[in-house]
Amino acid sequence: MRTPLGRLTMPTTGLLVAVLALGAVAAPGYADGTDPDPADTSTATGTTTGTTGDAADAAVDALDDVEELLEPASSDEGSDERSTESVVPERTTDDGRDLTLAMRDLRLRQNDLPRSERARAAALLNRPPGSEGWAAEVWRDYGTVRVHWDNGTVNPDYIDQVGAVATHVLGTYQAAGYRAPEPDGTKGGDAKLDVYISDLGDGLYGYCNTDHAPPAKGPYDTPAYCSFSSDYSWAGGQTPLDNLKVTAAHELFHATQFAYDYEEDAWFLEATATWAEDEVYDNINDNRQYLSESPMRQPRKPLDQFLNCYSCAPRQYGEWIFFRYLTERFPQSQGGLPVIMRRLMQRIDASRGGPDNYSIQAVARELASRKTDLRHVYAQFGDANRRPARTYEEGSAYRAAGAAKTWALTPRKHNSGVQKVLVDHLSTATVQAKPSRSLHGKRLRIDLNLPAPTTGAGAVVTRYDRKGRTKSTFVRLSKAGNARVTVPFDGRSTIRVDVTLSNAGIAYHCWTAQRDDPVLYSCSGRSKDNNAPMSYRLSTVG
Repeated sequence: MRTPLGRLTMPTTGLLVAVLALGAVAAPGYADGTDPDPADTSTATGTTTGTTGDAADAAVDALDDVEELLEPASSDEGSDERSTESVVPERTTDDGRDLTLAMRDLRLRQNDLPRSERARAAALLNRPPGSEGWAAEVWRDYGTVRVHWDNGTVNPDYIDQVGAVATHVLGTYQAAGYRAPEPDGTKGGDAKLDVYISDLGDGLYGYCNTDHAPPAKGPYDTPAYCSFSSDYSWAGGQTPLDNLKVTAAHELFHATQFAYDYEEDAWFLEATATWAEDEVYDNINDNRQYLSESPMRQPRKPLDQFLNCYSCAPRQYGEWIFFRYLTERFPQSQGGLPVIMRRLMQRIDASRGGPDNYSIQAVARELASRKTDLRHVYAQFGDANRRPARTYEEGSAYRAAGAAKTWALTPRKHNSGVQKVLVDHLSTATVQAKPSRSLHGKRLRIDLNLPAPTTGAGAVVTRYDRKGRTKSTFVRLSKAGNARVTVPFDGRSTIRVDVTLSNAGIAYHCWTAQRDDPVLYSCSGRSKDNNAPMSYRLSTVG
């Protein structure tokens, strides 16, 4: 179970459903004349008086993060809730976090701020219109969504587009069995999910937020509201409508995540929300841009890392490819979406009575329920990424993962000698052997000395022949982690043999991450399984 301190360090994940049949559209009406309540932090995690030391420093950092993300939008420099989640590569910024998560961290730490900084935080965390200075707030209902905007500043046709898109997205999640975003009482005028349309500035697509942090000791589910840009024409690369669609799919996924666990691990939050974009709008393919920073292209980096800096590339968004692998491997669906993802959300559920597993713990337990384990699946995932065109539905558009080392074996150079590679947790390293044409009638012997399989160590050997066929074998390791495998290696029929070494270790010192750590992992922890030594020797025999 997570501690409040751990929850302060890393953000949420969950999923979304809503009861959303498109109802009759209400006539536009003015809001009830009362502004949304100021941020109420009476139940926020943290102390109730001004604090000093690490907690106060972390809270000020969180405040600075939100202001830094918002400032470019007002100065036309570009950033966004999705900051690094922009819809085309040229719009990607260097920010390693998005505004939804930054606001979440500030909300959780708000009561740790020095009293002199609390007014700044409240202004940032309040719902629109707030300091945006709307002349006259009006609204229109679409099923269980209420869309708000500043009268006279937005084309009503665009509001109808927003309502239709939000209804479609939420209806898709509902049909798949996900939990609806939680009602927020009378905030925004009624209990519907509120979506505010604002001029967020070029580069800012949208965000979701909540009015109250969960209690320090849980449960950790919470209502949400969202804000979308009033204009996506500046974005380029795709149509404004497509930009709206992928933004809605991503952000409304965050809104549903809040209904499961507001404080789930950030990598999981972003990876699953980015995965959802392509599931709802399969033909837009916005999320492909993140594959350059993903396990597909960076297999040596841990799956569950969240880059906690502004100068970092958007790795957490590229991690969606792991969930695409899971959903294609376990394709059973409901309402057009894979059931396994809903099951993961149910496992991380931290509402009252929920199991409250953390991200990778939920994945491991779900795989165990399917008569397999993360050790097998992660090694096979790493191997599959070496030939995406053959293993993913849209894999012809993905660039294959590279090899850590290539050995060209010949009659004279027929032995690699004993080699060692260090493999971090939830990462893989592939070494490949290529035979010369002059190797006739030979086999490749692969000797492995890995950590014990109980630590998550695994290996897959795949032979590629000249007819375009592949044959993969999950290597059976001894209790000590040793194995010997031989495969055909005739140069006239074999192109290469891959040996994918995998570390699926998920042991952590949980809740030990610090605010200035450049990378955060599952359970806000530090891995116990990094730098696993894996030795191999490749030699020709026969």
